[in-house]
Amino acid sequence: MRKIIVLIVLVAIVGAVGYKYFTTRAQERARRGRGTGVVAVETALIRRADLGDRVVFTGSVKADERYDAAPKISGIIRQINFNVGDIVNRGEILAVLDDDEHVLAVEQAQAKLAVAKANVNDAKAQLEIARRDFERASNLHRERVMSTQEFDQADAVIKAREATYETAVANQRLTESELRTREVILGYTRIRAEWDAGGDQRVIGQRYVDAGAMVAANTPIISVLDIDTVRAVISVSEKEYPKIALGDNVVVTTDAFPGRQFAGVVARIPQELGTYTREAEVEVAVQNADRALKPGMFVRANIEFHRSDGATAAPLEAVVRRDDGRRGVYLVDESRTSVTFEPITEGIRDGSLVELVDGTSLIGREVVTLGQHLLKDGISIRVADANAMAQPGRVAPEKQPSQPGASLGVDKAVGGA
Repeated sequence: MRKIIVLIVLVAIVGAVGYKYFTTRAQERARRGRGTGVVAVETALIRRADLGDRVVFTGSVKADERYDAAPKISGIIRQINFNVGDIVNRGEILAVLDDDEHVLAVEQAQAKLAVAKANVNDAKAQLEIARRDFERASNLHRERVMSTQEFDQADAVIKAREATYETAVANQRLTESELRTREVILGYTRIRAEWDAGGDQRVIGQRYVDAGAMVAANTPIISVLDIDTVRAVISVSEKEYPKIALGDNVVVTTDAFPGRQFAGVVARIPQELGTYTREAEVEVAVQNADRALKPGMFVRANIEFHRSDGATAAPLEAVVRRDDGRRGVYLVDESRTSVTFEPITEGIRDGSLVELVDGTSLIGREVVTLGQHLLKDGISIRVADANAMAQPGRVAPEKQPSQPGASLGVDKAVGGA
């Protein structure tokens, strides 16, 4: 343990000595450079460019709609009609359970219904006979041919027949209900692709079991996905969250399809951010007619919040911050031998470019992009100009076709000091 401590101390001492040595050498080189009074710099031209306030978010794809098809009853799976990736139409049978027991139950219910109907017919016939007997008894009783006791007996008989008939009818309804129940349960042995909204076709995502498996009720068998439109779930930071709005156009890309762009719009914005991440899970609806995007894919979502065409643009690397807090650029004079500091108001940042608000008068001027940390107003400079791309007095064209965020490197003077 003591040897390890000694070794650590020695390494720290060597590191400190080395740092001091190289720092001292760097300071000496800087003093020698300043002593010459001339600072070697690289420059670029301020010009017009089409800029956009873009942010690229990352996220993953999920299906627009997804559900797991499952049986409502337990049973043995006799067959599964679809495999992963197959297209399924609304209403098609996805899987079939063993139905022998349920077919038998339906047949038994049908037999019971036949008996119930026969009982209803018999009770109805007996009731008709009782009604005719009661009618004759009523006539005889009015004519005082039949005694009151006999009439009461006839009345009791018809009431009994009516009760028997009503019981038979109720029993028939009960057996009909039992038959419908058995038929519904038999239908549960066919697991169908069922959904309400959206198109008539979807795709099979996963198969969880195979034919022959015994499954309980509500056990997932197969997943059904709607990926004609998918949702890219992107993480939006607290800083960018206020910029997001429903309906914003989004360009989605993925490494799976280099160079291809998918059109989307912001579809859902949560009203709360993660407590620990300080990010919101925003959903972007992406058109996916050919089903190229699959759930789980990593994607990038490019959103342009603001655009400025023909803006005055300078390389971002040209912007410096003075000790007094002002931000600006160093402009090269026409003789290309000295510089002056020009305060600026920054606008859109797009890639390697920054917009100079109210900077129209600076278009065509040369700015320092390398070596500006050694500059101050009026200091002598020497422009590295091996390629002679920036000549004294040269003025850039008012506007050239350019890609948003494109570098100004084509006009950048490159070379050694």
